[in-house]
Amino acid sequence: MANVFHQHLDELNELLVDMARRVGDAVERAGTALLETDAVAAEAVVSGDDEVNALQFRVDDRIVELMTQYDPVATDLRFILGAVRISVDLERMGDLAKHVAKSVLLRAPVPVIPDSMRADFAAMGSAAVRISEKLVGILEERDHLEATQMGLDDDELDAIQQRIHDQVPTLAYGPQTAVDVALLARFYERFGDHAVRVSHQVVYQVTGVVHLDRS
Repeated sequence: MANVFHQHLDELNELLVDMARRVGDAVERAGTALLETDAVAAEAVVSGDDEVNALQFRVDDRIVELMTQYDPVATDLRFILGAVRISVDLERMGDLAKHVAKSVLLRAPVPVIPDSMRADFAAMGSAAVRISEKLVGILEERDHLEATQMGLDDDELDAIQQRIHDQVPTLAYGPQTAVDVALLARFYERFGDHAVRVSHQVVYQVTGVVHLDRS
């Protein structure tokens, strides 16, 4: 019975890894759509978010099964409780990638970002992809030591967001562009915040240490 139970726990973790991979793919494609004003790619990101949502429902169903059919204690219970929170954050990361894509669709065929900010948004997109790739590895290996370093990766997104915000008052493109730019930077910044929260949950799953999130 114990072996079957732990097999189900492994399957639950595989669902979370699948969610993380899809979210990483979504933010990468959304970033490309943003830089290239590619409405087709943006639409694919928006429609693909349904798959992430469906995975979250599968995670919820699996958790209900584990909680009702077995009697998890100690480490196993921590893993299940952490999985609940991780799936929520991953789903929200998918939503943020979708928000970037929807911004492209809202303004297409006109570019959302001015040429002067392409480098900064390219950097934000690259940082978000790196964070996603790292998150997949953390979930696959349940690497709590690597998870503790995620905040350093998120600092890069925070720094770029601040740099973008400092430029907004100098924009000569009108208030709509300023709003679009500020929102897009916020989407990426929050994407990183949720990745950090997922990492904190991995630490909790493995060690039992609770991180008080102040983001």
